[in-house]
Amino acid sequence: MATSILNQFNRIAVKISANTTILSLREGYIALIPFFIVASLITLLNQWLDIAAKGFEHQYLNDFNQLVWGLFPLLSLISFSYHLAKNLKVHTIAAPILVVSCFTATTGYMYIDNNMIHIDQTQGVLYSLFMPIFCSHLLSYLVQVKWLRIVNVSSISLFLRKHINLIFPYLAVTATTLFLYPFVDNSAKWLFSHLLAFQVELTDFGKVFVQLLSTHLFWFFGVHGDNTYHILAPTEVANYVVGEGVANYHFFSAFVLLGGTGCVWAIIIASFLIKGAKHEQHIAKISLPLAVFNISEVMIYALPIVFNPYIIIPFLLAPMINALLSYYAISSGLLAFTAEQTVPWFTPIFLNAWLLTESYFGVLLQVLLVALNVAIYYPFLKIYRRHSMSGKALDMLMKRYSAGREIEDKAESMFAIHHSEQQLEHHCLKEVTDALNQGSLTLYYQPKMDLKTGNVIGFEALLRLKRPDGSVEGPWFLETLAKHKLLDVIDNFVIDQLEVDLDKFALVGLKPKVSFNISPDNLLNGGYKRVVKAFSRFEDQVEVELLESSYIEDFAATIEVVNLLKRSHICCAMDDFGTGYSCLSVLSKLNIDTIKLDRSLLPDASNSKSETLYRHLAQLCTQLGFNTVAEGVETEADEMVVKAANINCVQGFLYHKAMPIEAAIKLLERSPEAV
Repeated sequence: MATSILNQFNRIAVKISANTTILSLREGYIALIPFFIVASLITLLNQWLDIAAKGFEHQYLNDFNQLVWGLFPLLSLISFSYHLAKNLKVHTIAAPILVVSCFTATTGYMYIDNNMIHIDQTQGVLYSLFMPIFCSHLLSYLVQVKWLRIVNVSSISLFLRKHINLIFPYLAVTATTLFLYPFVDNSAKWLFSHLLAFQVELTDFGKVFVQLLSTHLFWFFGVHGDNTYHILAPTEVANYVVGEGVANYHFFSAFVLLGGTGCVWAIIIASFLIKGAKHEQHIAKISLPLAVFNISEVMIYALPIVFNPYIIIPFLLAPMINALLSYYAISSGLLAFTAEQTVPWFTPIFLNAWLLTESYFGVLLQVLLVALNVAIYYPFLKIYRRHSMSGKALDMLMKRYSAGREIEDKAESMFAIHHSEQQLEHHCLKEVTDALNQGSLTLYYQPKMDLKTGNVIGFEALLRLKRPDGSVEGPWFLETLAKHKLLDVIDNFVIDQLEVDLDKFALVGLKPKVSFNISPDNLLNGGYKRVVKAFSRFEDQVEVELLESSYIEDFAATIEVVNLLKRSHICCAMDDFGTGYSCLSVLSKLNIDTIKLDRSLLPDASNSKSETLYRHLAQLCTQLGFNTVAEGVETEADEMVVKAANINCVQGFLYHKAMPIEAAIKLLERSPEAV
């Protein structure tokens, strides 16, 4: 029962993590990490040294601190809008401008008074999250509506055409937002006023509970929880005493938020206790110096905790446990606060307990709370580590939708240069970018079979384009991209995605040998460095397939690159041998591991000469020390020819078509002895 519930939770969690909006939020908030760190350090410096109070000449620091946090809603709005627009495949400048315009026109965050622009950070804080979602999704839908387009001709630049066609969708989104905002805002104010009326009547611990739940839920949804709560809540709710005259400020900073929001010290320690949690440990190391001063933004946004369904329970539970135990200690008289002056929120734990209580019991209570928090976080972080996508996998999940955008950006500059002489080619390139923007790239895996045992002995990674309707197509667009020298975008995707997929194989204990293709120009012009960086850790598990043209065009450079790859434990194969450049004299000079005989060499039943050629060619490759693979085996007659040629490794539709990685894993798990 428990296993079934956990599996169902994992499926839901992975689905949530892979959602385009959630991925965009993750990117947007990660992009703001430098801002969070700098802003927090400025606040720390300003309050710690109290510089602004020591003279007018230092007032600028206090003003700058207020301005930085005042701009936070606007900066998060821009960052989130940009990344959401990128992943929804709408213009990454036009969409954020639209969102900012709608946000400032409706919420009152920015207003003009006496010909000066003012910022009211109490307005529109929550809309910085919801406005980008509404406007960007609506814009993404409307740009697909054909009757809203002004121009469809291809005689003008793709860049210009896209922006002209944004005019009517822009108007529609703006009008809809202006119309709906008063209704939404009035409903939100009504609900908020009722919640506040309820909260004012609560007991001290009830107010503690509501503040904890509110701030942590704000943080979980990516909004700066502490700032937002104190902006929205009235004084009688935001400032109160706990127990015998203990300010809630001191109660929270010293005995609830140990290391920052969410009890960051516990997450850091738990991360170091989990074996193999490299991502979490790297983030913990970065967060460690800041956690000393109770700054938690790096851990919240980089781990991430924001929109992370695996962490929400301990993220809420740990501070609740701290509050409950600390409140009991205060109300029962076990813990007494003696400080007569304010102890700043950034004072390190243990020190702040001593300054506030002047007793070892306060310090000991903090130690106990941190230990309990570690125990709470540890199992959830372990589950998160086991089932979540790695940082690389998440990056690839976003990259697989962005290849069309990269190519489109490059195509625009080419259009400006070669407009007159390359109209037809540009039209073809537009078809490619449209197809890539509408679909998503992925890798499929065609098994390589051992004819003697019938086992799977490896795969070839093949590029596929998945259409919005779920259909899957082969890479028909590669020829067009090759003409425009844009294959490097595709090659980089294949390398990065294959690296992620090899980690997926390894996660279930499988280490199949996988081959993949890369364009010769890219490989020889520095692409081999990316191959080595990605695959040197998968020793003898990856095979790069080269075309014969690589050797023909630059034999010496190809030999050197292949030797370098082999020194990095990356194998090499010659793909499609016999399709146009074949020269038998080259075979004696090759330093590769495998020869793949192209399907075009397979003879038909009526051609005995070609059957003899195929058999002797296979024998020659074997005697020269190459592994030989027969490609394109689709019929039993093909199989008979291959068997007669004593070739053991085959691939083709007769055995398996190319399949998604999930199917490849299941296939291997059914015959683990094949790996």
